[in-house]
Amino acid sequence: MLFQTRILVSGIVQGVGFRPFCVRLANSESISGYALNTSHGVEMELHGEEENLDSFLFRIVRENPPASFISSVAILDEKRKSSSPPARFEIMESRKETLQTALIPADLAVCAQCLAEMKDPENRRYRYPFINCTDCGPRYTIIRELPYDRPKTTMASFVMCPKCSSEYADLEHRRFHAEPNACPLCGPEVWLTDSNGTELTRGDEAVRLCSSLLDQGKIVAIKGIGGFHIACTPFSDETVALLRDRKRRAHKPFALMVSSLEIAEELTYLPAVAKRLMESPASPVVLCCVRPKPRSSDVAAVSPLVAPGQRTLGLMLPYTPVHHLLLEGKRALIMTSANFSDAPIVSDNAAALASLSSIADFFLFSNRDIEMPIDDSVAMPFGRSFFLLRRARGYTPLPMNFRRGDSCVIFGAGAEMKGSFCFSREDVLLPGQYLGDMKQRDTVKYYNRALEHFVKLYELKPGKVAFDMHPQYLSTQIAKKVAENYSAETVPVQHHHAHFAACLFENNVEETSAGILFDGTGYGEDGTIWGGEIFIGNRSRYERIGHFYPSRLPGGDAAVMEPWRYALGLLHDVYGKEEASVMGERLWSAHSQKVRLVLDILPSSPETTSCGRFFDAAAALLGCGEVVTFDGQAAMSLEAMARGTLIAPFLVTRQDGRFIIDWRPVIRWILDSMETMPAPDIAGGIHGGLARAVADICGTLRKERGIRYAALSGGVWQNRRLAAITSIFLRRRGVEPLLHKLLPPNDECVSAGQIVVAAEFFHQEER
Repeated sequence: MLFQTRILVSGIVQGVGFRPFCVRLANSESISGYALNTSHGVEMELHGEEENLDSFLFRIVRENPPASFISSVAILDEKRKSSSPPARFEIMESRKETLQTALIPADLAVCAQCLAEMKDPENRRYRYPFINCTDCGPRYTIIRELPYDRPKTTMASFVMCPKCSSEYADLEHRRFHAEPNACPLCGPEVWLTDSNGTELTRGDEAVRLCSSLLDQGKIVAIKGIGGFHIACTPFSDETVALLRDRKRRAHKPFALMVSSLEIAEELTYLPAVAKRLMESPASPVVLCCVRPKPRSSDVAAVSPLVAPGQRTLGLMLPYTPVHHLLLEGKRALIMTSANFSDAPIVSDNAAALASLSSIADFFLFSNRDIEMPIDDSVAMPFGRSFFLLRRARGYTPLPMNFRRGDSCVIFGAGAEMKGSFCFSREDVLLPGQYLGDMKQRDTVKYYNRALEHFVKLYELKPGKVAFDMHPQYLSTQIAKKVAENYSAETVPVQHHHAHFAACLFENNVEETSAGILFDGTGYGEDGTIWGGEIFIGNRSRYERIGHFYPSRLPGGDAAVMEPWRYALGLLHDVYGKEEASVMGERLWSAHSQKVRLVLDILPSSPETTSCGRFFDAAAALLGCGEVVTFDGQAAMSLEAMARGTLIAPFLVTRQDGRFIIDWRPVIRWILDSMETMPAPDIAGGIHGGLARAVADICGTLRKERGIRYAALSGGVWQNRRLAAITSIFLRRRGVEPLLHKLLPPNDECVSAGQIVVAAEFFHQEER
């Protein structure tokens, strides 16, 4: 007897080959009916034997395509006798509905099958730089609206030729309903120009000429999936120095695109988790420890100017067809975002030519538009796992399960330095991509563009809005405007509580825990700058039970780019004004005329408990971070320098019930040790000493208050050495460290944390 039922599969089930998978599965189970994209997911009507229907429902959540994500399978019509079963199972025309709840897939690295075709001279897509199928290619960056169909993407202007149309309609073909499907006859094309925009050549000849120019040491802007990259050889000091000069990027490391894992292993130590990340469909940049020299004497060393002063290189594999074509015959290329420092990535052809002609000698353009620009994701291996330092291409807009969600949409506006936003909808969180420094006007425009795109795609109407307590953050101003537009309720969230809540959420911990929240800057409830905080609490509440010993930040933001200023302030607190003046003029002779001025303004400078600034100051004392060109440079240099197992003498005291991490003995220890001890050993001791201080506090909390977990969040925990040593010490004291993974520990996680806190706040209010 035949039965029929109707189901709705929700999640990431559009743009990932899910409907073709359902057709093949239905045929294997002798089921007829249909599947179609709707605004809620994929709806199906199924007709077949009861046993086959049950098997279909069982297999659909266990054999679904790798890039899909099933959040639920809802039964719309219970099984009943089939009155008029159709002859076959087919894909029907998509249906748009009032409420949009379908999820959007991330962009996917080109698959092995497409690469094999691209390299086959007999294949009609031989060397075609836009080859793709249902398992790979652009998704998020080309979608204009849902449901996900070709006319609603930037591929709409390319009419498929008869052969591509035949593939698209062929159930057995892997391009069956592959929306970006194209070939050289009907799809996008590339062309090469000089820096004035004069076209030199098109098609494969343009790719070949571009490759040759890179071999000659030229700098080329290349359009990819999410925007333009600036590419050049990493093996020439002269070329890399020229790129740094043109890009106004004196020290910040460049990412490398390597042609294979074998080349990656020649240049760096490549743990298994790094290999998995690099070969994954997300294909992020992965930070790997540099070998002192290439493993093979036949392999040229990467220029030290690629990542000056660092022990790591950021490596990624080619993830688009054009990348693979350009890397043919090469070991590696610098492949860095096409922008000026901290500005958004450039994605439009005309804008690229206008803004990048002073950087690039040549441009490799294409006519496939990028609807939503997105940067490369960055990941760091950590033991057998990893954590993201930047959540972008390949991970955005993948959802995260959120059990506390409800029907009301919550908007989290994020912070400032690492701008991001996030939405909750029912049972998922939807984190947006990395956006950049919100103090830049172009980043604010990018933020608003990405926000408008998210709201339009998902048809979101925020009923509640969460934002940082800092009154001057531009993200806070945007949040208040969103709240006004949607008549939404608002809640300010303390910066470090958002960090704390995000880490607890990601680790699925709801019980009362410790929060070790170390970063550079966060607005405190007392109006001072927090950044070295010890909390105890959960997602809904926190108690500030400890912090770094407070100090002054002379010059405010100026001290961030000139860490010697903050270091001078610490010397003042330890040795007094006169002795600090003498020391400062000796340590930082280039700034000797400013030393007295900085000491004079110190009493009126803002107070801070920042751990991040302490690391900057330590670097300045040790001569590896006196003045920096990007935020975090000094601390990164300190970590890169560190070695050994020394333990610096951080003093943990309790004042009025609060733990105080007193750094003053460490400053004396640094100065006393500099005459007799190598700087790398001192740097290692700073890491070890702080790790032990944190573990001692958490060990005490375990004994006194039964705390089992310590959430480590904030930009300082991007320091892999500190995170590893602290984790070891915590476990020795019976406390389990909680670290981030898919939400970066830096301020990118704040927007998600704001939602987690806001959901708890409004839930309690409603009760």
